[in-house]
Amino acid sequence: NILYNKKYKIVIMKKISWITPSCYIDVDLPILNVLQNYYDINWIVITRENDDEDTKGYVKTILQDPKIRITFLLQNYRLRSVKNLLFIYRFVKLAKSTNPDVIYISEYAQPYGLLIYKLFLPINITIAACHNVTTPKGANKEQFARLYTDKWLKTFHNIQTFSLSQQKVLQNHYKGKNVLMAHLALKDYGEPEGKGKRKNGKIRFLVFGNIVRYKRIDLLLKASTILWERNIRNFTITIAGGCKDWDQNYKDLIKYPELFNLRIERIPNEEVANLFVDSHYFVMPYQDIAQSGAITVAFRYNIPVLCSDIEQFSEFVHDGENGFTFKSKDVDSLADKMEWIIKNHDAIYERIKIEEKKFVENNLTIEKITSKYINYINEL
Repeated sequence: NILYNKKYKIVIMKKISWITPSCYIDVDLPILNVLQNYYDINWIVITRENDDEDTKGYVKTILQDPKIRITFLLQNYRLRSVKNLLFIYRFVKLAKSTNPDVIYISEYAQPYGLLIYKLFLPINITIAACHNVTTPKGANKEQFARLYTDKWLKTFHNIQTFSLSQQKVLQNHYKGKNVLMAHLALKDYGEPEGKGKRKNGKIRFLVFGNIVRYKRIDLLLKASTILWERNIRNFTITIAGGCKDWDQNYKDLIKYPELFNLRIERIPNEEVANLFVDSHYFVMPYQDIAQSGAITVAFRYNIPVLCSDIEQFSEFVHDGENGFTFKSKDVDSLADKMEWIIKNHDAIYERIKIEEKKFVENNLTIEKITSKYINYINEL
């Protein structure tokens, strides 16, 4: 991570220009918090009008003893505006202005970014993050996202993935790439207020994050009905997150509203920690995903996960060991597993929490994750 200047006989830290959009600020910030001790970093953060102040405040709160030079650039235009061509060129030019040894970019800048990147980025020293090698079925603008990702992966040689399953897909379909696989760092929303769960209360299940079709929240709503009609009622479900089509596609699936605590809205960062520690289990009924940031929040607060048995979760959750799984897309399987958890909660809960904590310590500490970045950057 250092260069030696023979002429002046001094040691110089490698220079990195790092470009992050605000939507990935919680991905890159904990990494840069560590890497700033090893590299000379010029960080360019792309914000939008609706998150500009929140992003600046979040960075200021989390970044410890900052050694990084940070430039916040506000993107005022709609994504499809041709004015973005000049905006993209502007931040690429800024990234190159320090004559960096490495450029890291996770700003896709759809739909014009790749045109500018191909023309003006030094591809041989650029690391391109790819959060979704496979586009989840039912994702927003799914066909375009799939096409753009394909072009993205064909354009760059040095690529980061965030899970083993996505690395496998990348290497099977795009030969000869120089791949960095480093998991997402645990998402940290600070320390919760109070002690959390009531010892003698009902079993609390939680869903957190934006609600979109591929997450299959409909399965959980239907499973709640099955459990009620089996006379299993010692539980509640909190659903917290924004949803554009709640009234049209989800609301009418709730047959027994007394089971639910609904917060169909964006959850402020300062409320997330309490949301998790007030819950016993985090539920992820997804039918598809590239990798999940939400699962790292559950790991951060040591909340056992109940998820579908898709391959993408298999490297994190082992059924009956450090969490629980059910058969993907199968509402009866989900209801059966929830019933078993509710009936066996007192006997299993602390053991599952201990095993989850061990898994995090063995695989997902910030030291283990950032060491992969350092080794990769040093070899570039």
